[in-house]
Amino acid sequence: MSQSEMILFAVKLILGGITALTAVMLYSKTKDGAWISMVAGFIFAYAESVYTLLVDLGLRIPFDFYIAGIPFTSLLFTVLPWTFFILAFSIMLTRK
Repeated sequence: MSQSEMILFAVKLILGGITALTAVMLYSKTKDGAWISMVAGFIFAYAESVYTLLVDLGLRIPFDFYIAGIPFTSLLFTVLPWTFFILAFSIMLTRK
């Protein structure tokens, strides 16, 4: 992994960590389903960044089963944040 990729991952982890921390702080203050879904989306997006870094560094090798040639864990971490964002926006749209 090149130095520029490491810097990019460091920036991604720092900003993602700040985003996840502030999302958890918001979670403790709100009981709204849409905002809770947004918080979950941001937390899973941060988890995906950490998981990708571990795989790229060779510290975590995806041992799980494959779906269409894609490791299930990688697919799950890619799909979950967007699913929670879709859910949050759908809840917001259906409100009066």
